[in-house]
Amino acid sequence: MLIPNDKPRLFAEAVEIDADYDNQGTYWTPAGPMTVSEAHPNLKAQLPPRLGFRRIRLMTACAYDVDSGGPVGYFEIALDPDNERACGVFRTIFEGEDITSKPVWFPCENDAELFIDKVFRIAQADGWVL
Repeated sequence: MLIPNDKPRLFAEAVEIDADYDNQGTYWTPAGPMTVSEAHPNLKAQLPPRLGFRRIRLMTACAYDVDSGGPVGYFEIALDPDNERACGVFRTIFEGEDITSKPVWFPCENDAELFIDKVFRIAQADGWVL
């Protein structure tokens, strides 16, 4: 759409290319529900036995490499709503072995994207993802 006094421009002039664009990193899908049987044993081992699995909300999000678009693993979160805390791990397959990052508990709000972002930042700091 042209605004009065605008003149048409060539497409090459209209597109601004960001020379600092970095095609490295990780992106993920929105968090979805996960069953206890799907959760990695390292995450399940962190859950307080007194609460039982009925009180814990489990979620997962698939993680992908920005450059290739290929899958790199999963973020798994266990939310303890009574105590406003969550435990998260990054899960991947490495040399045929199903492994996770160190489980980490952190205070949380009731926002799945914040849970995933916190686990991502921890996994990134530990060198699991870019």
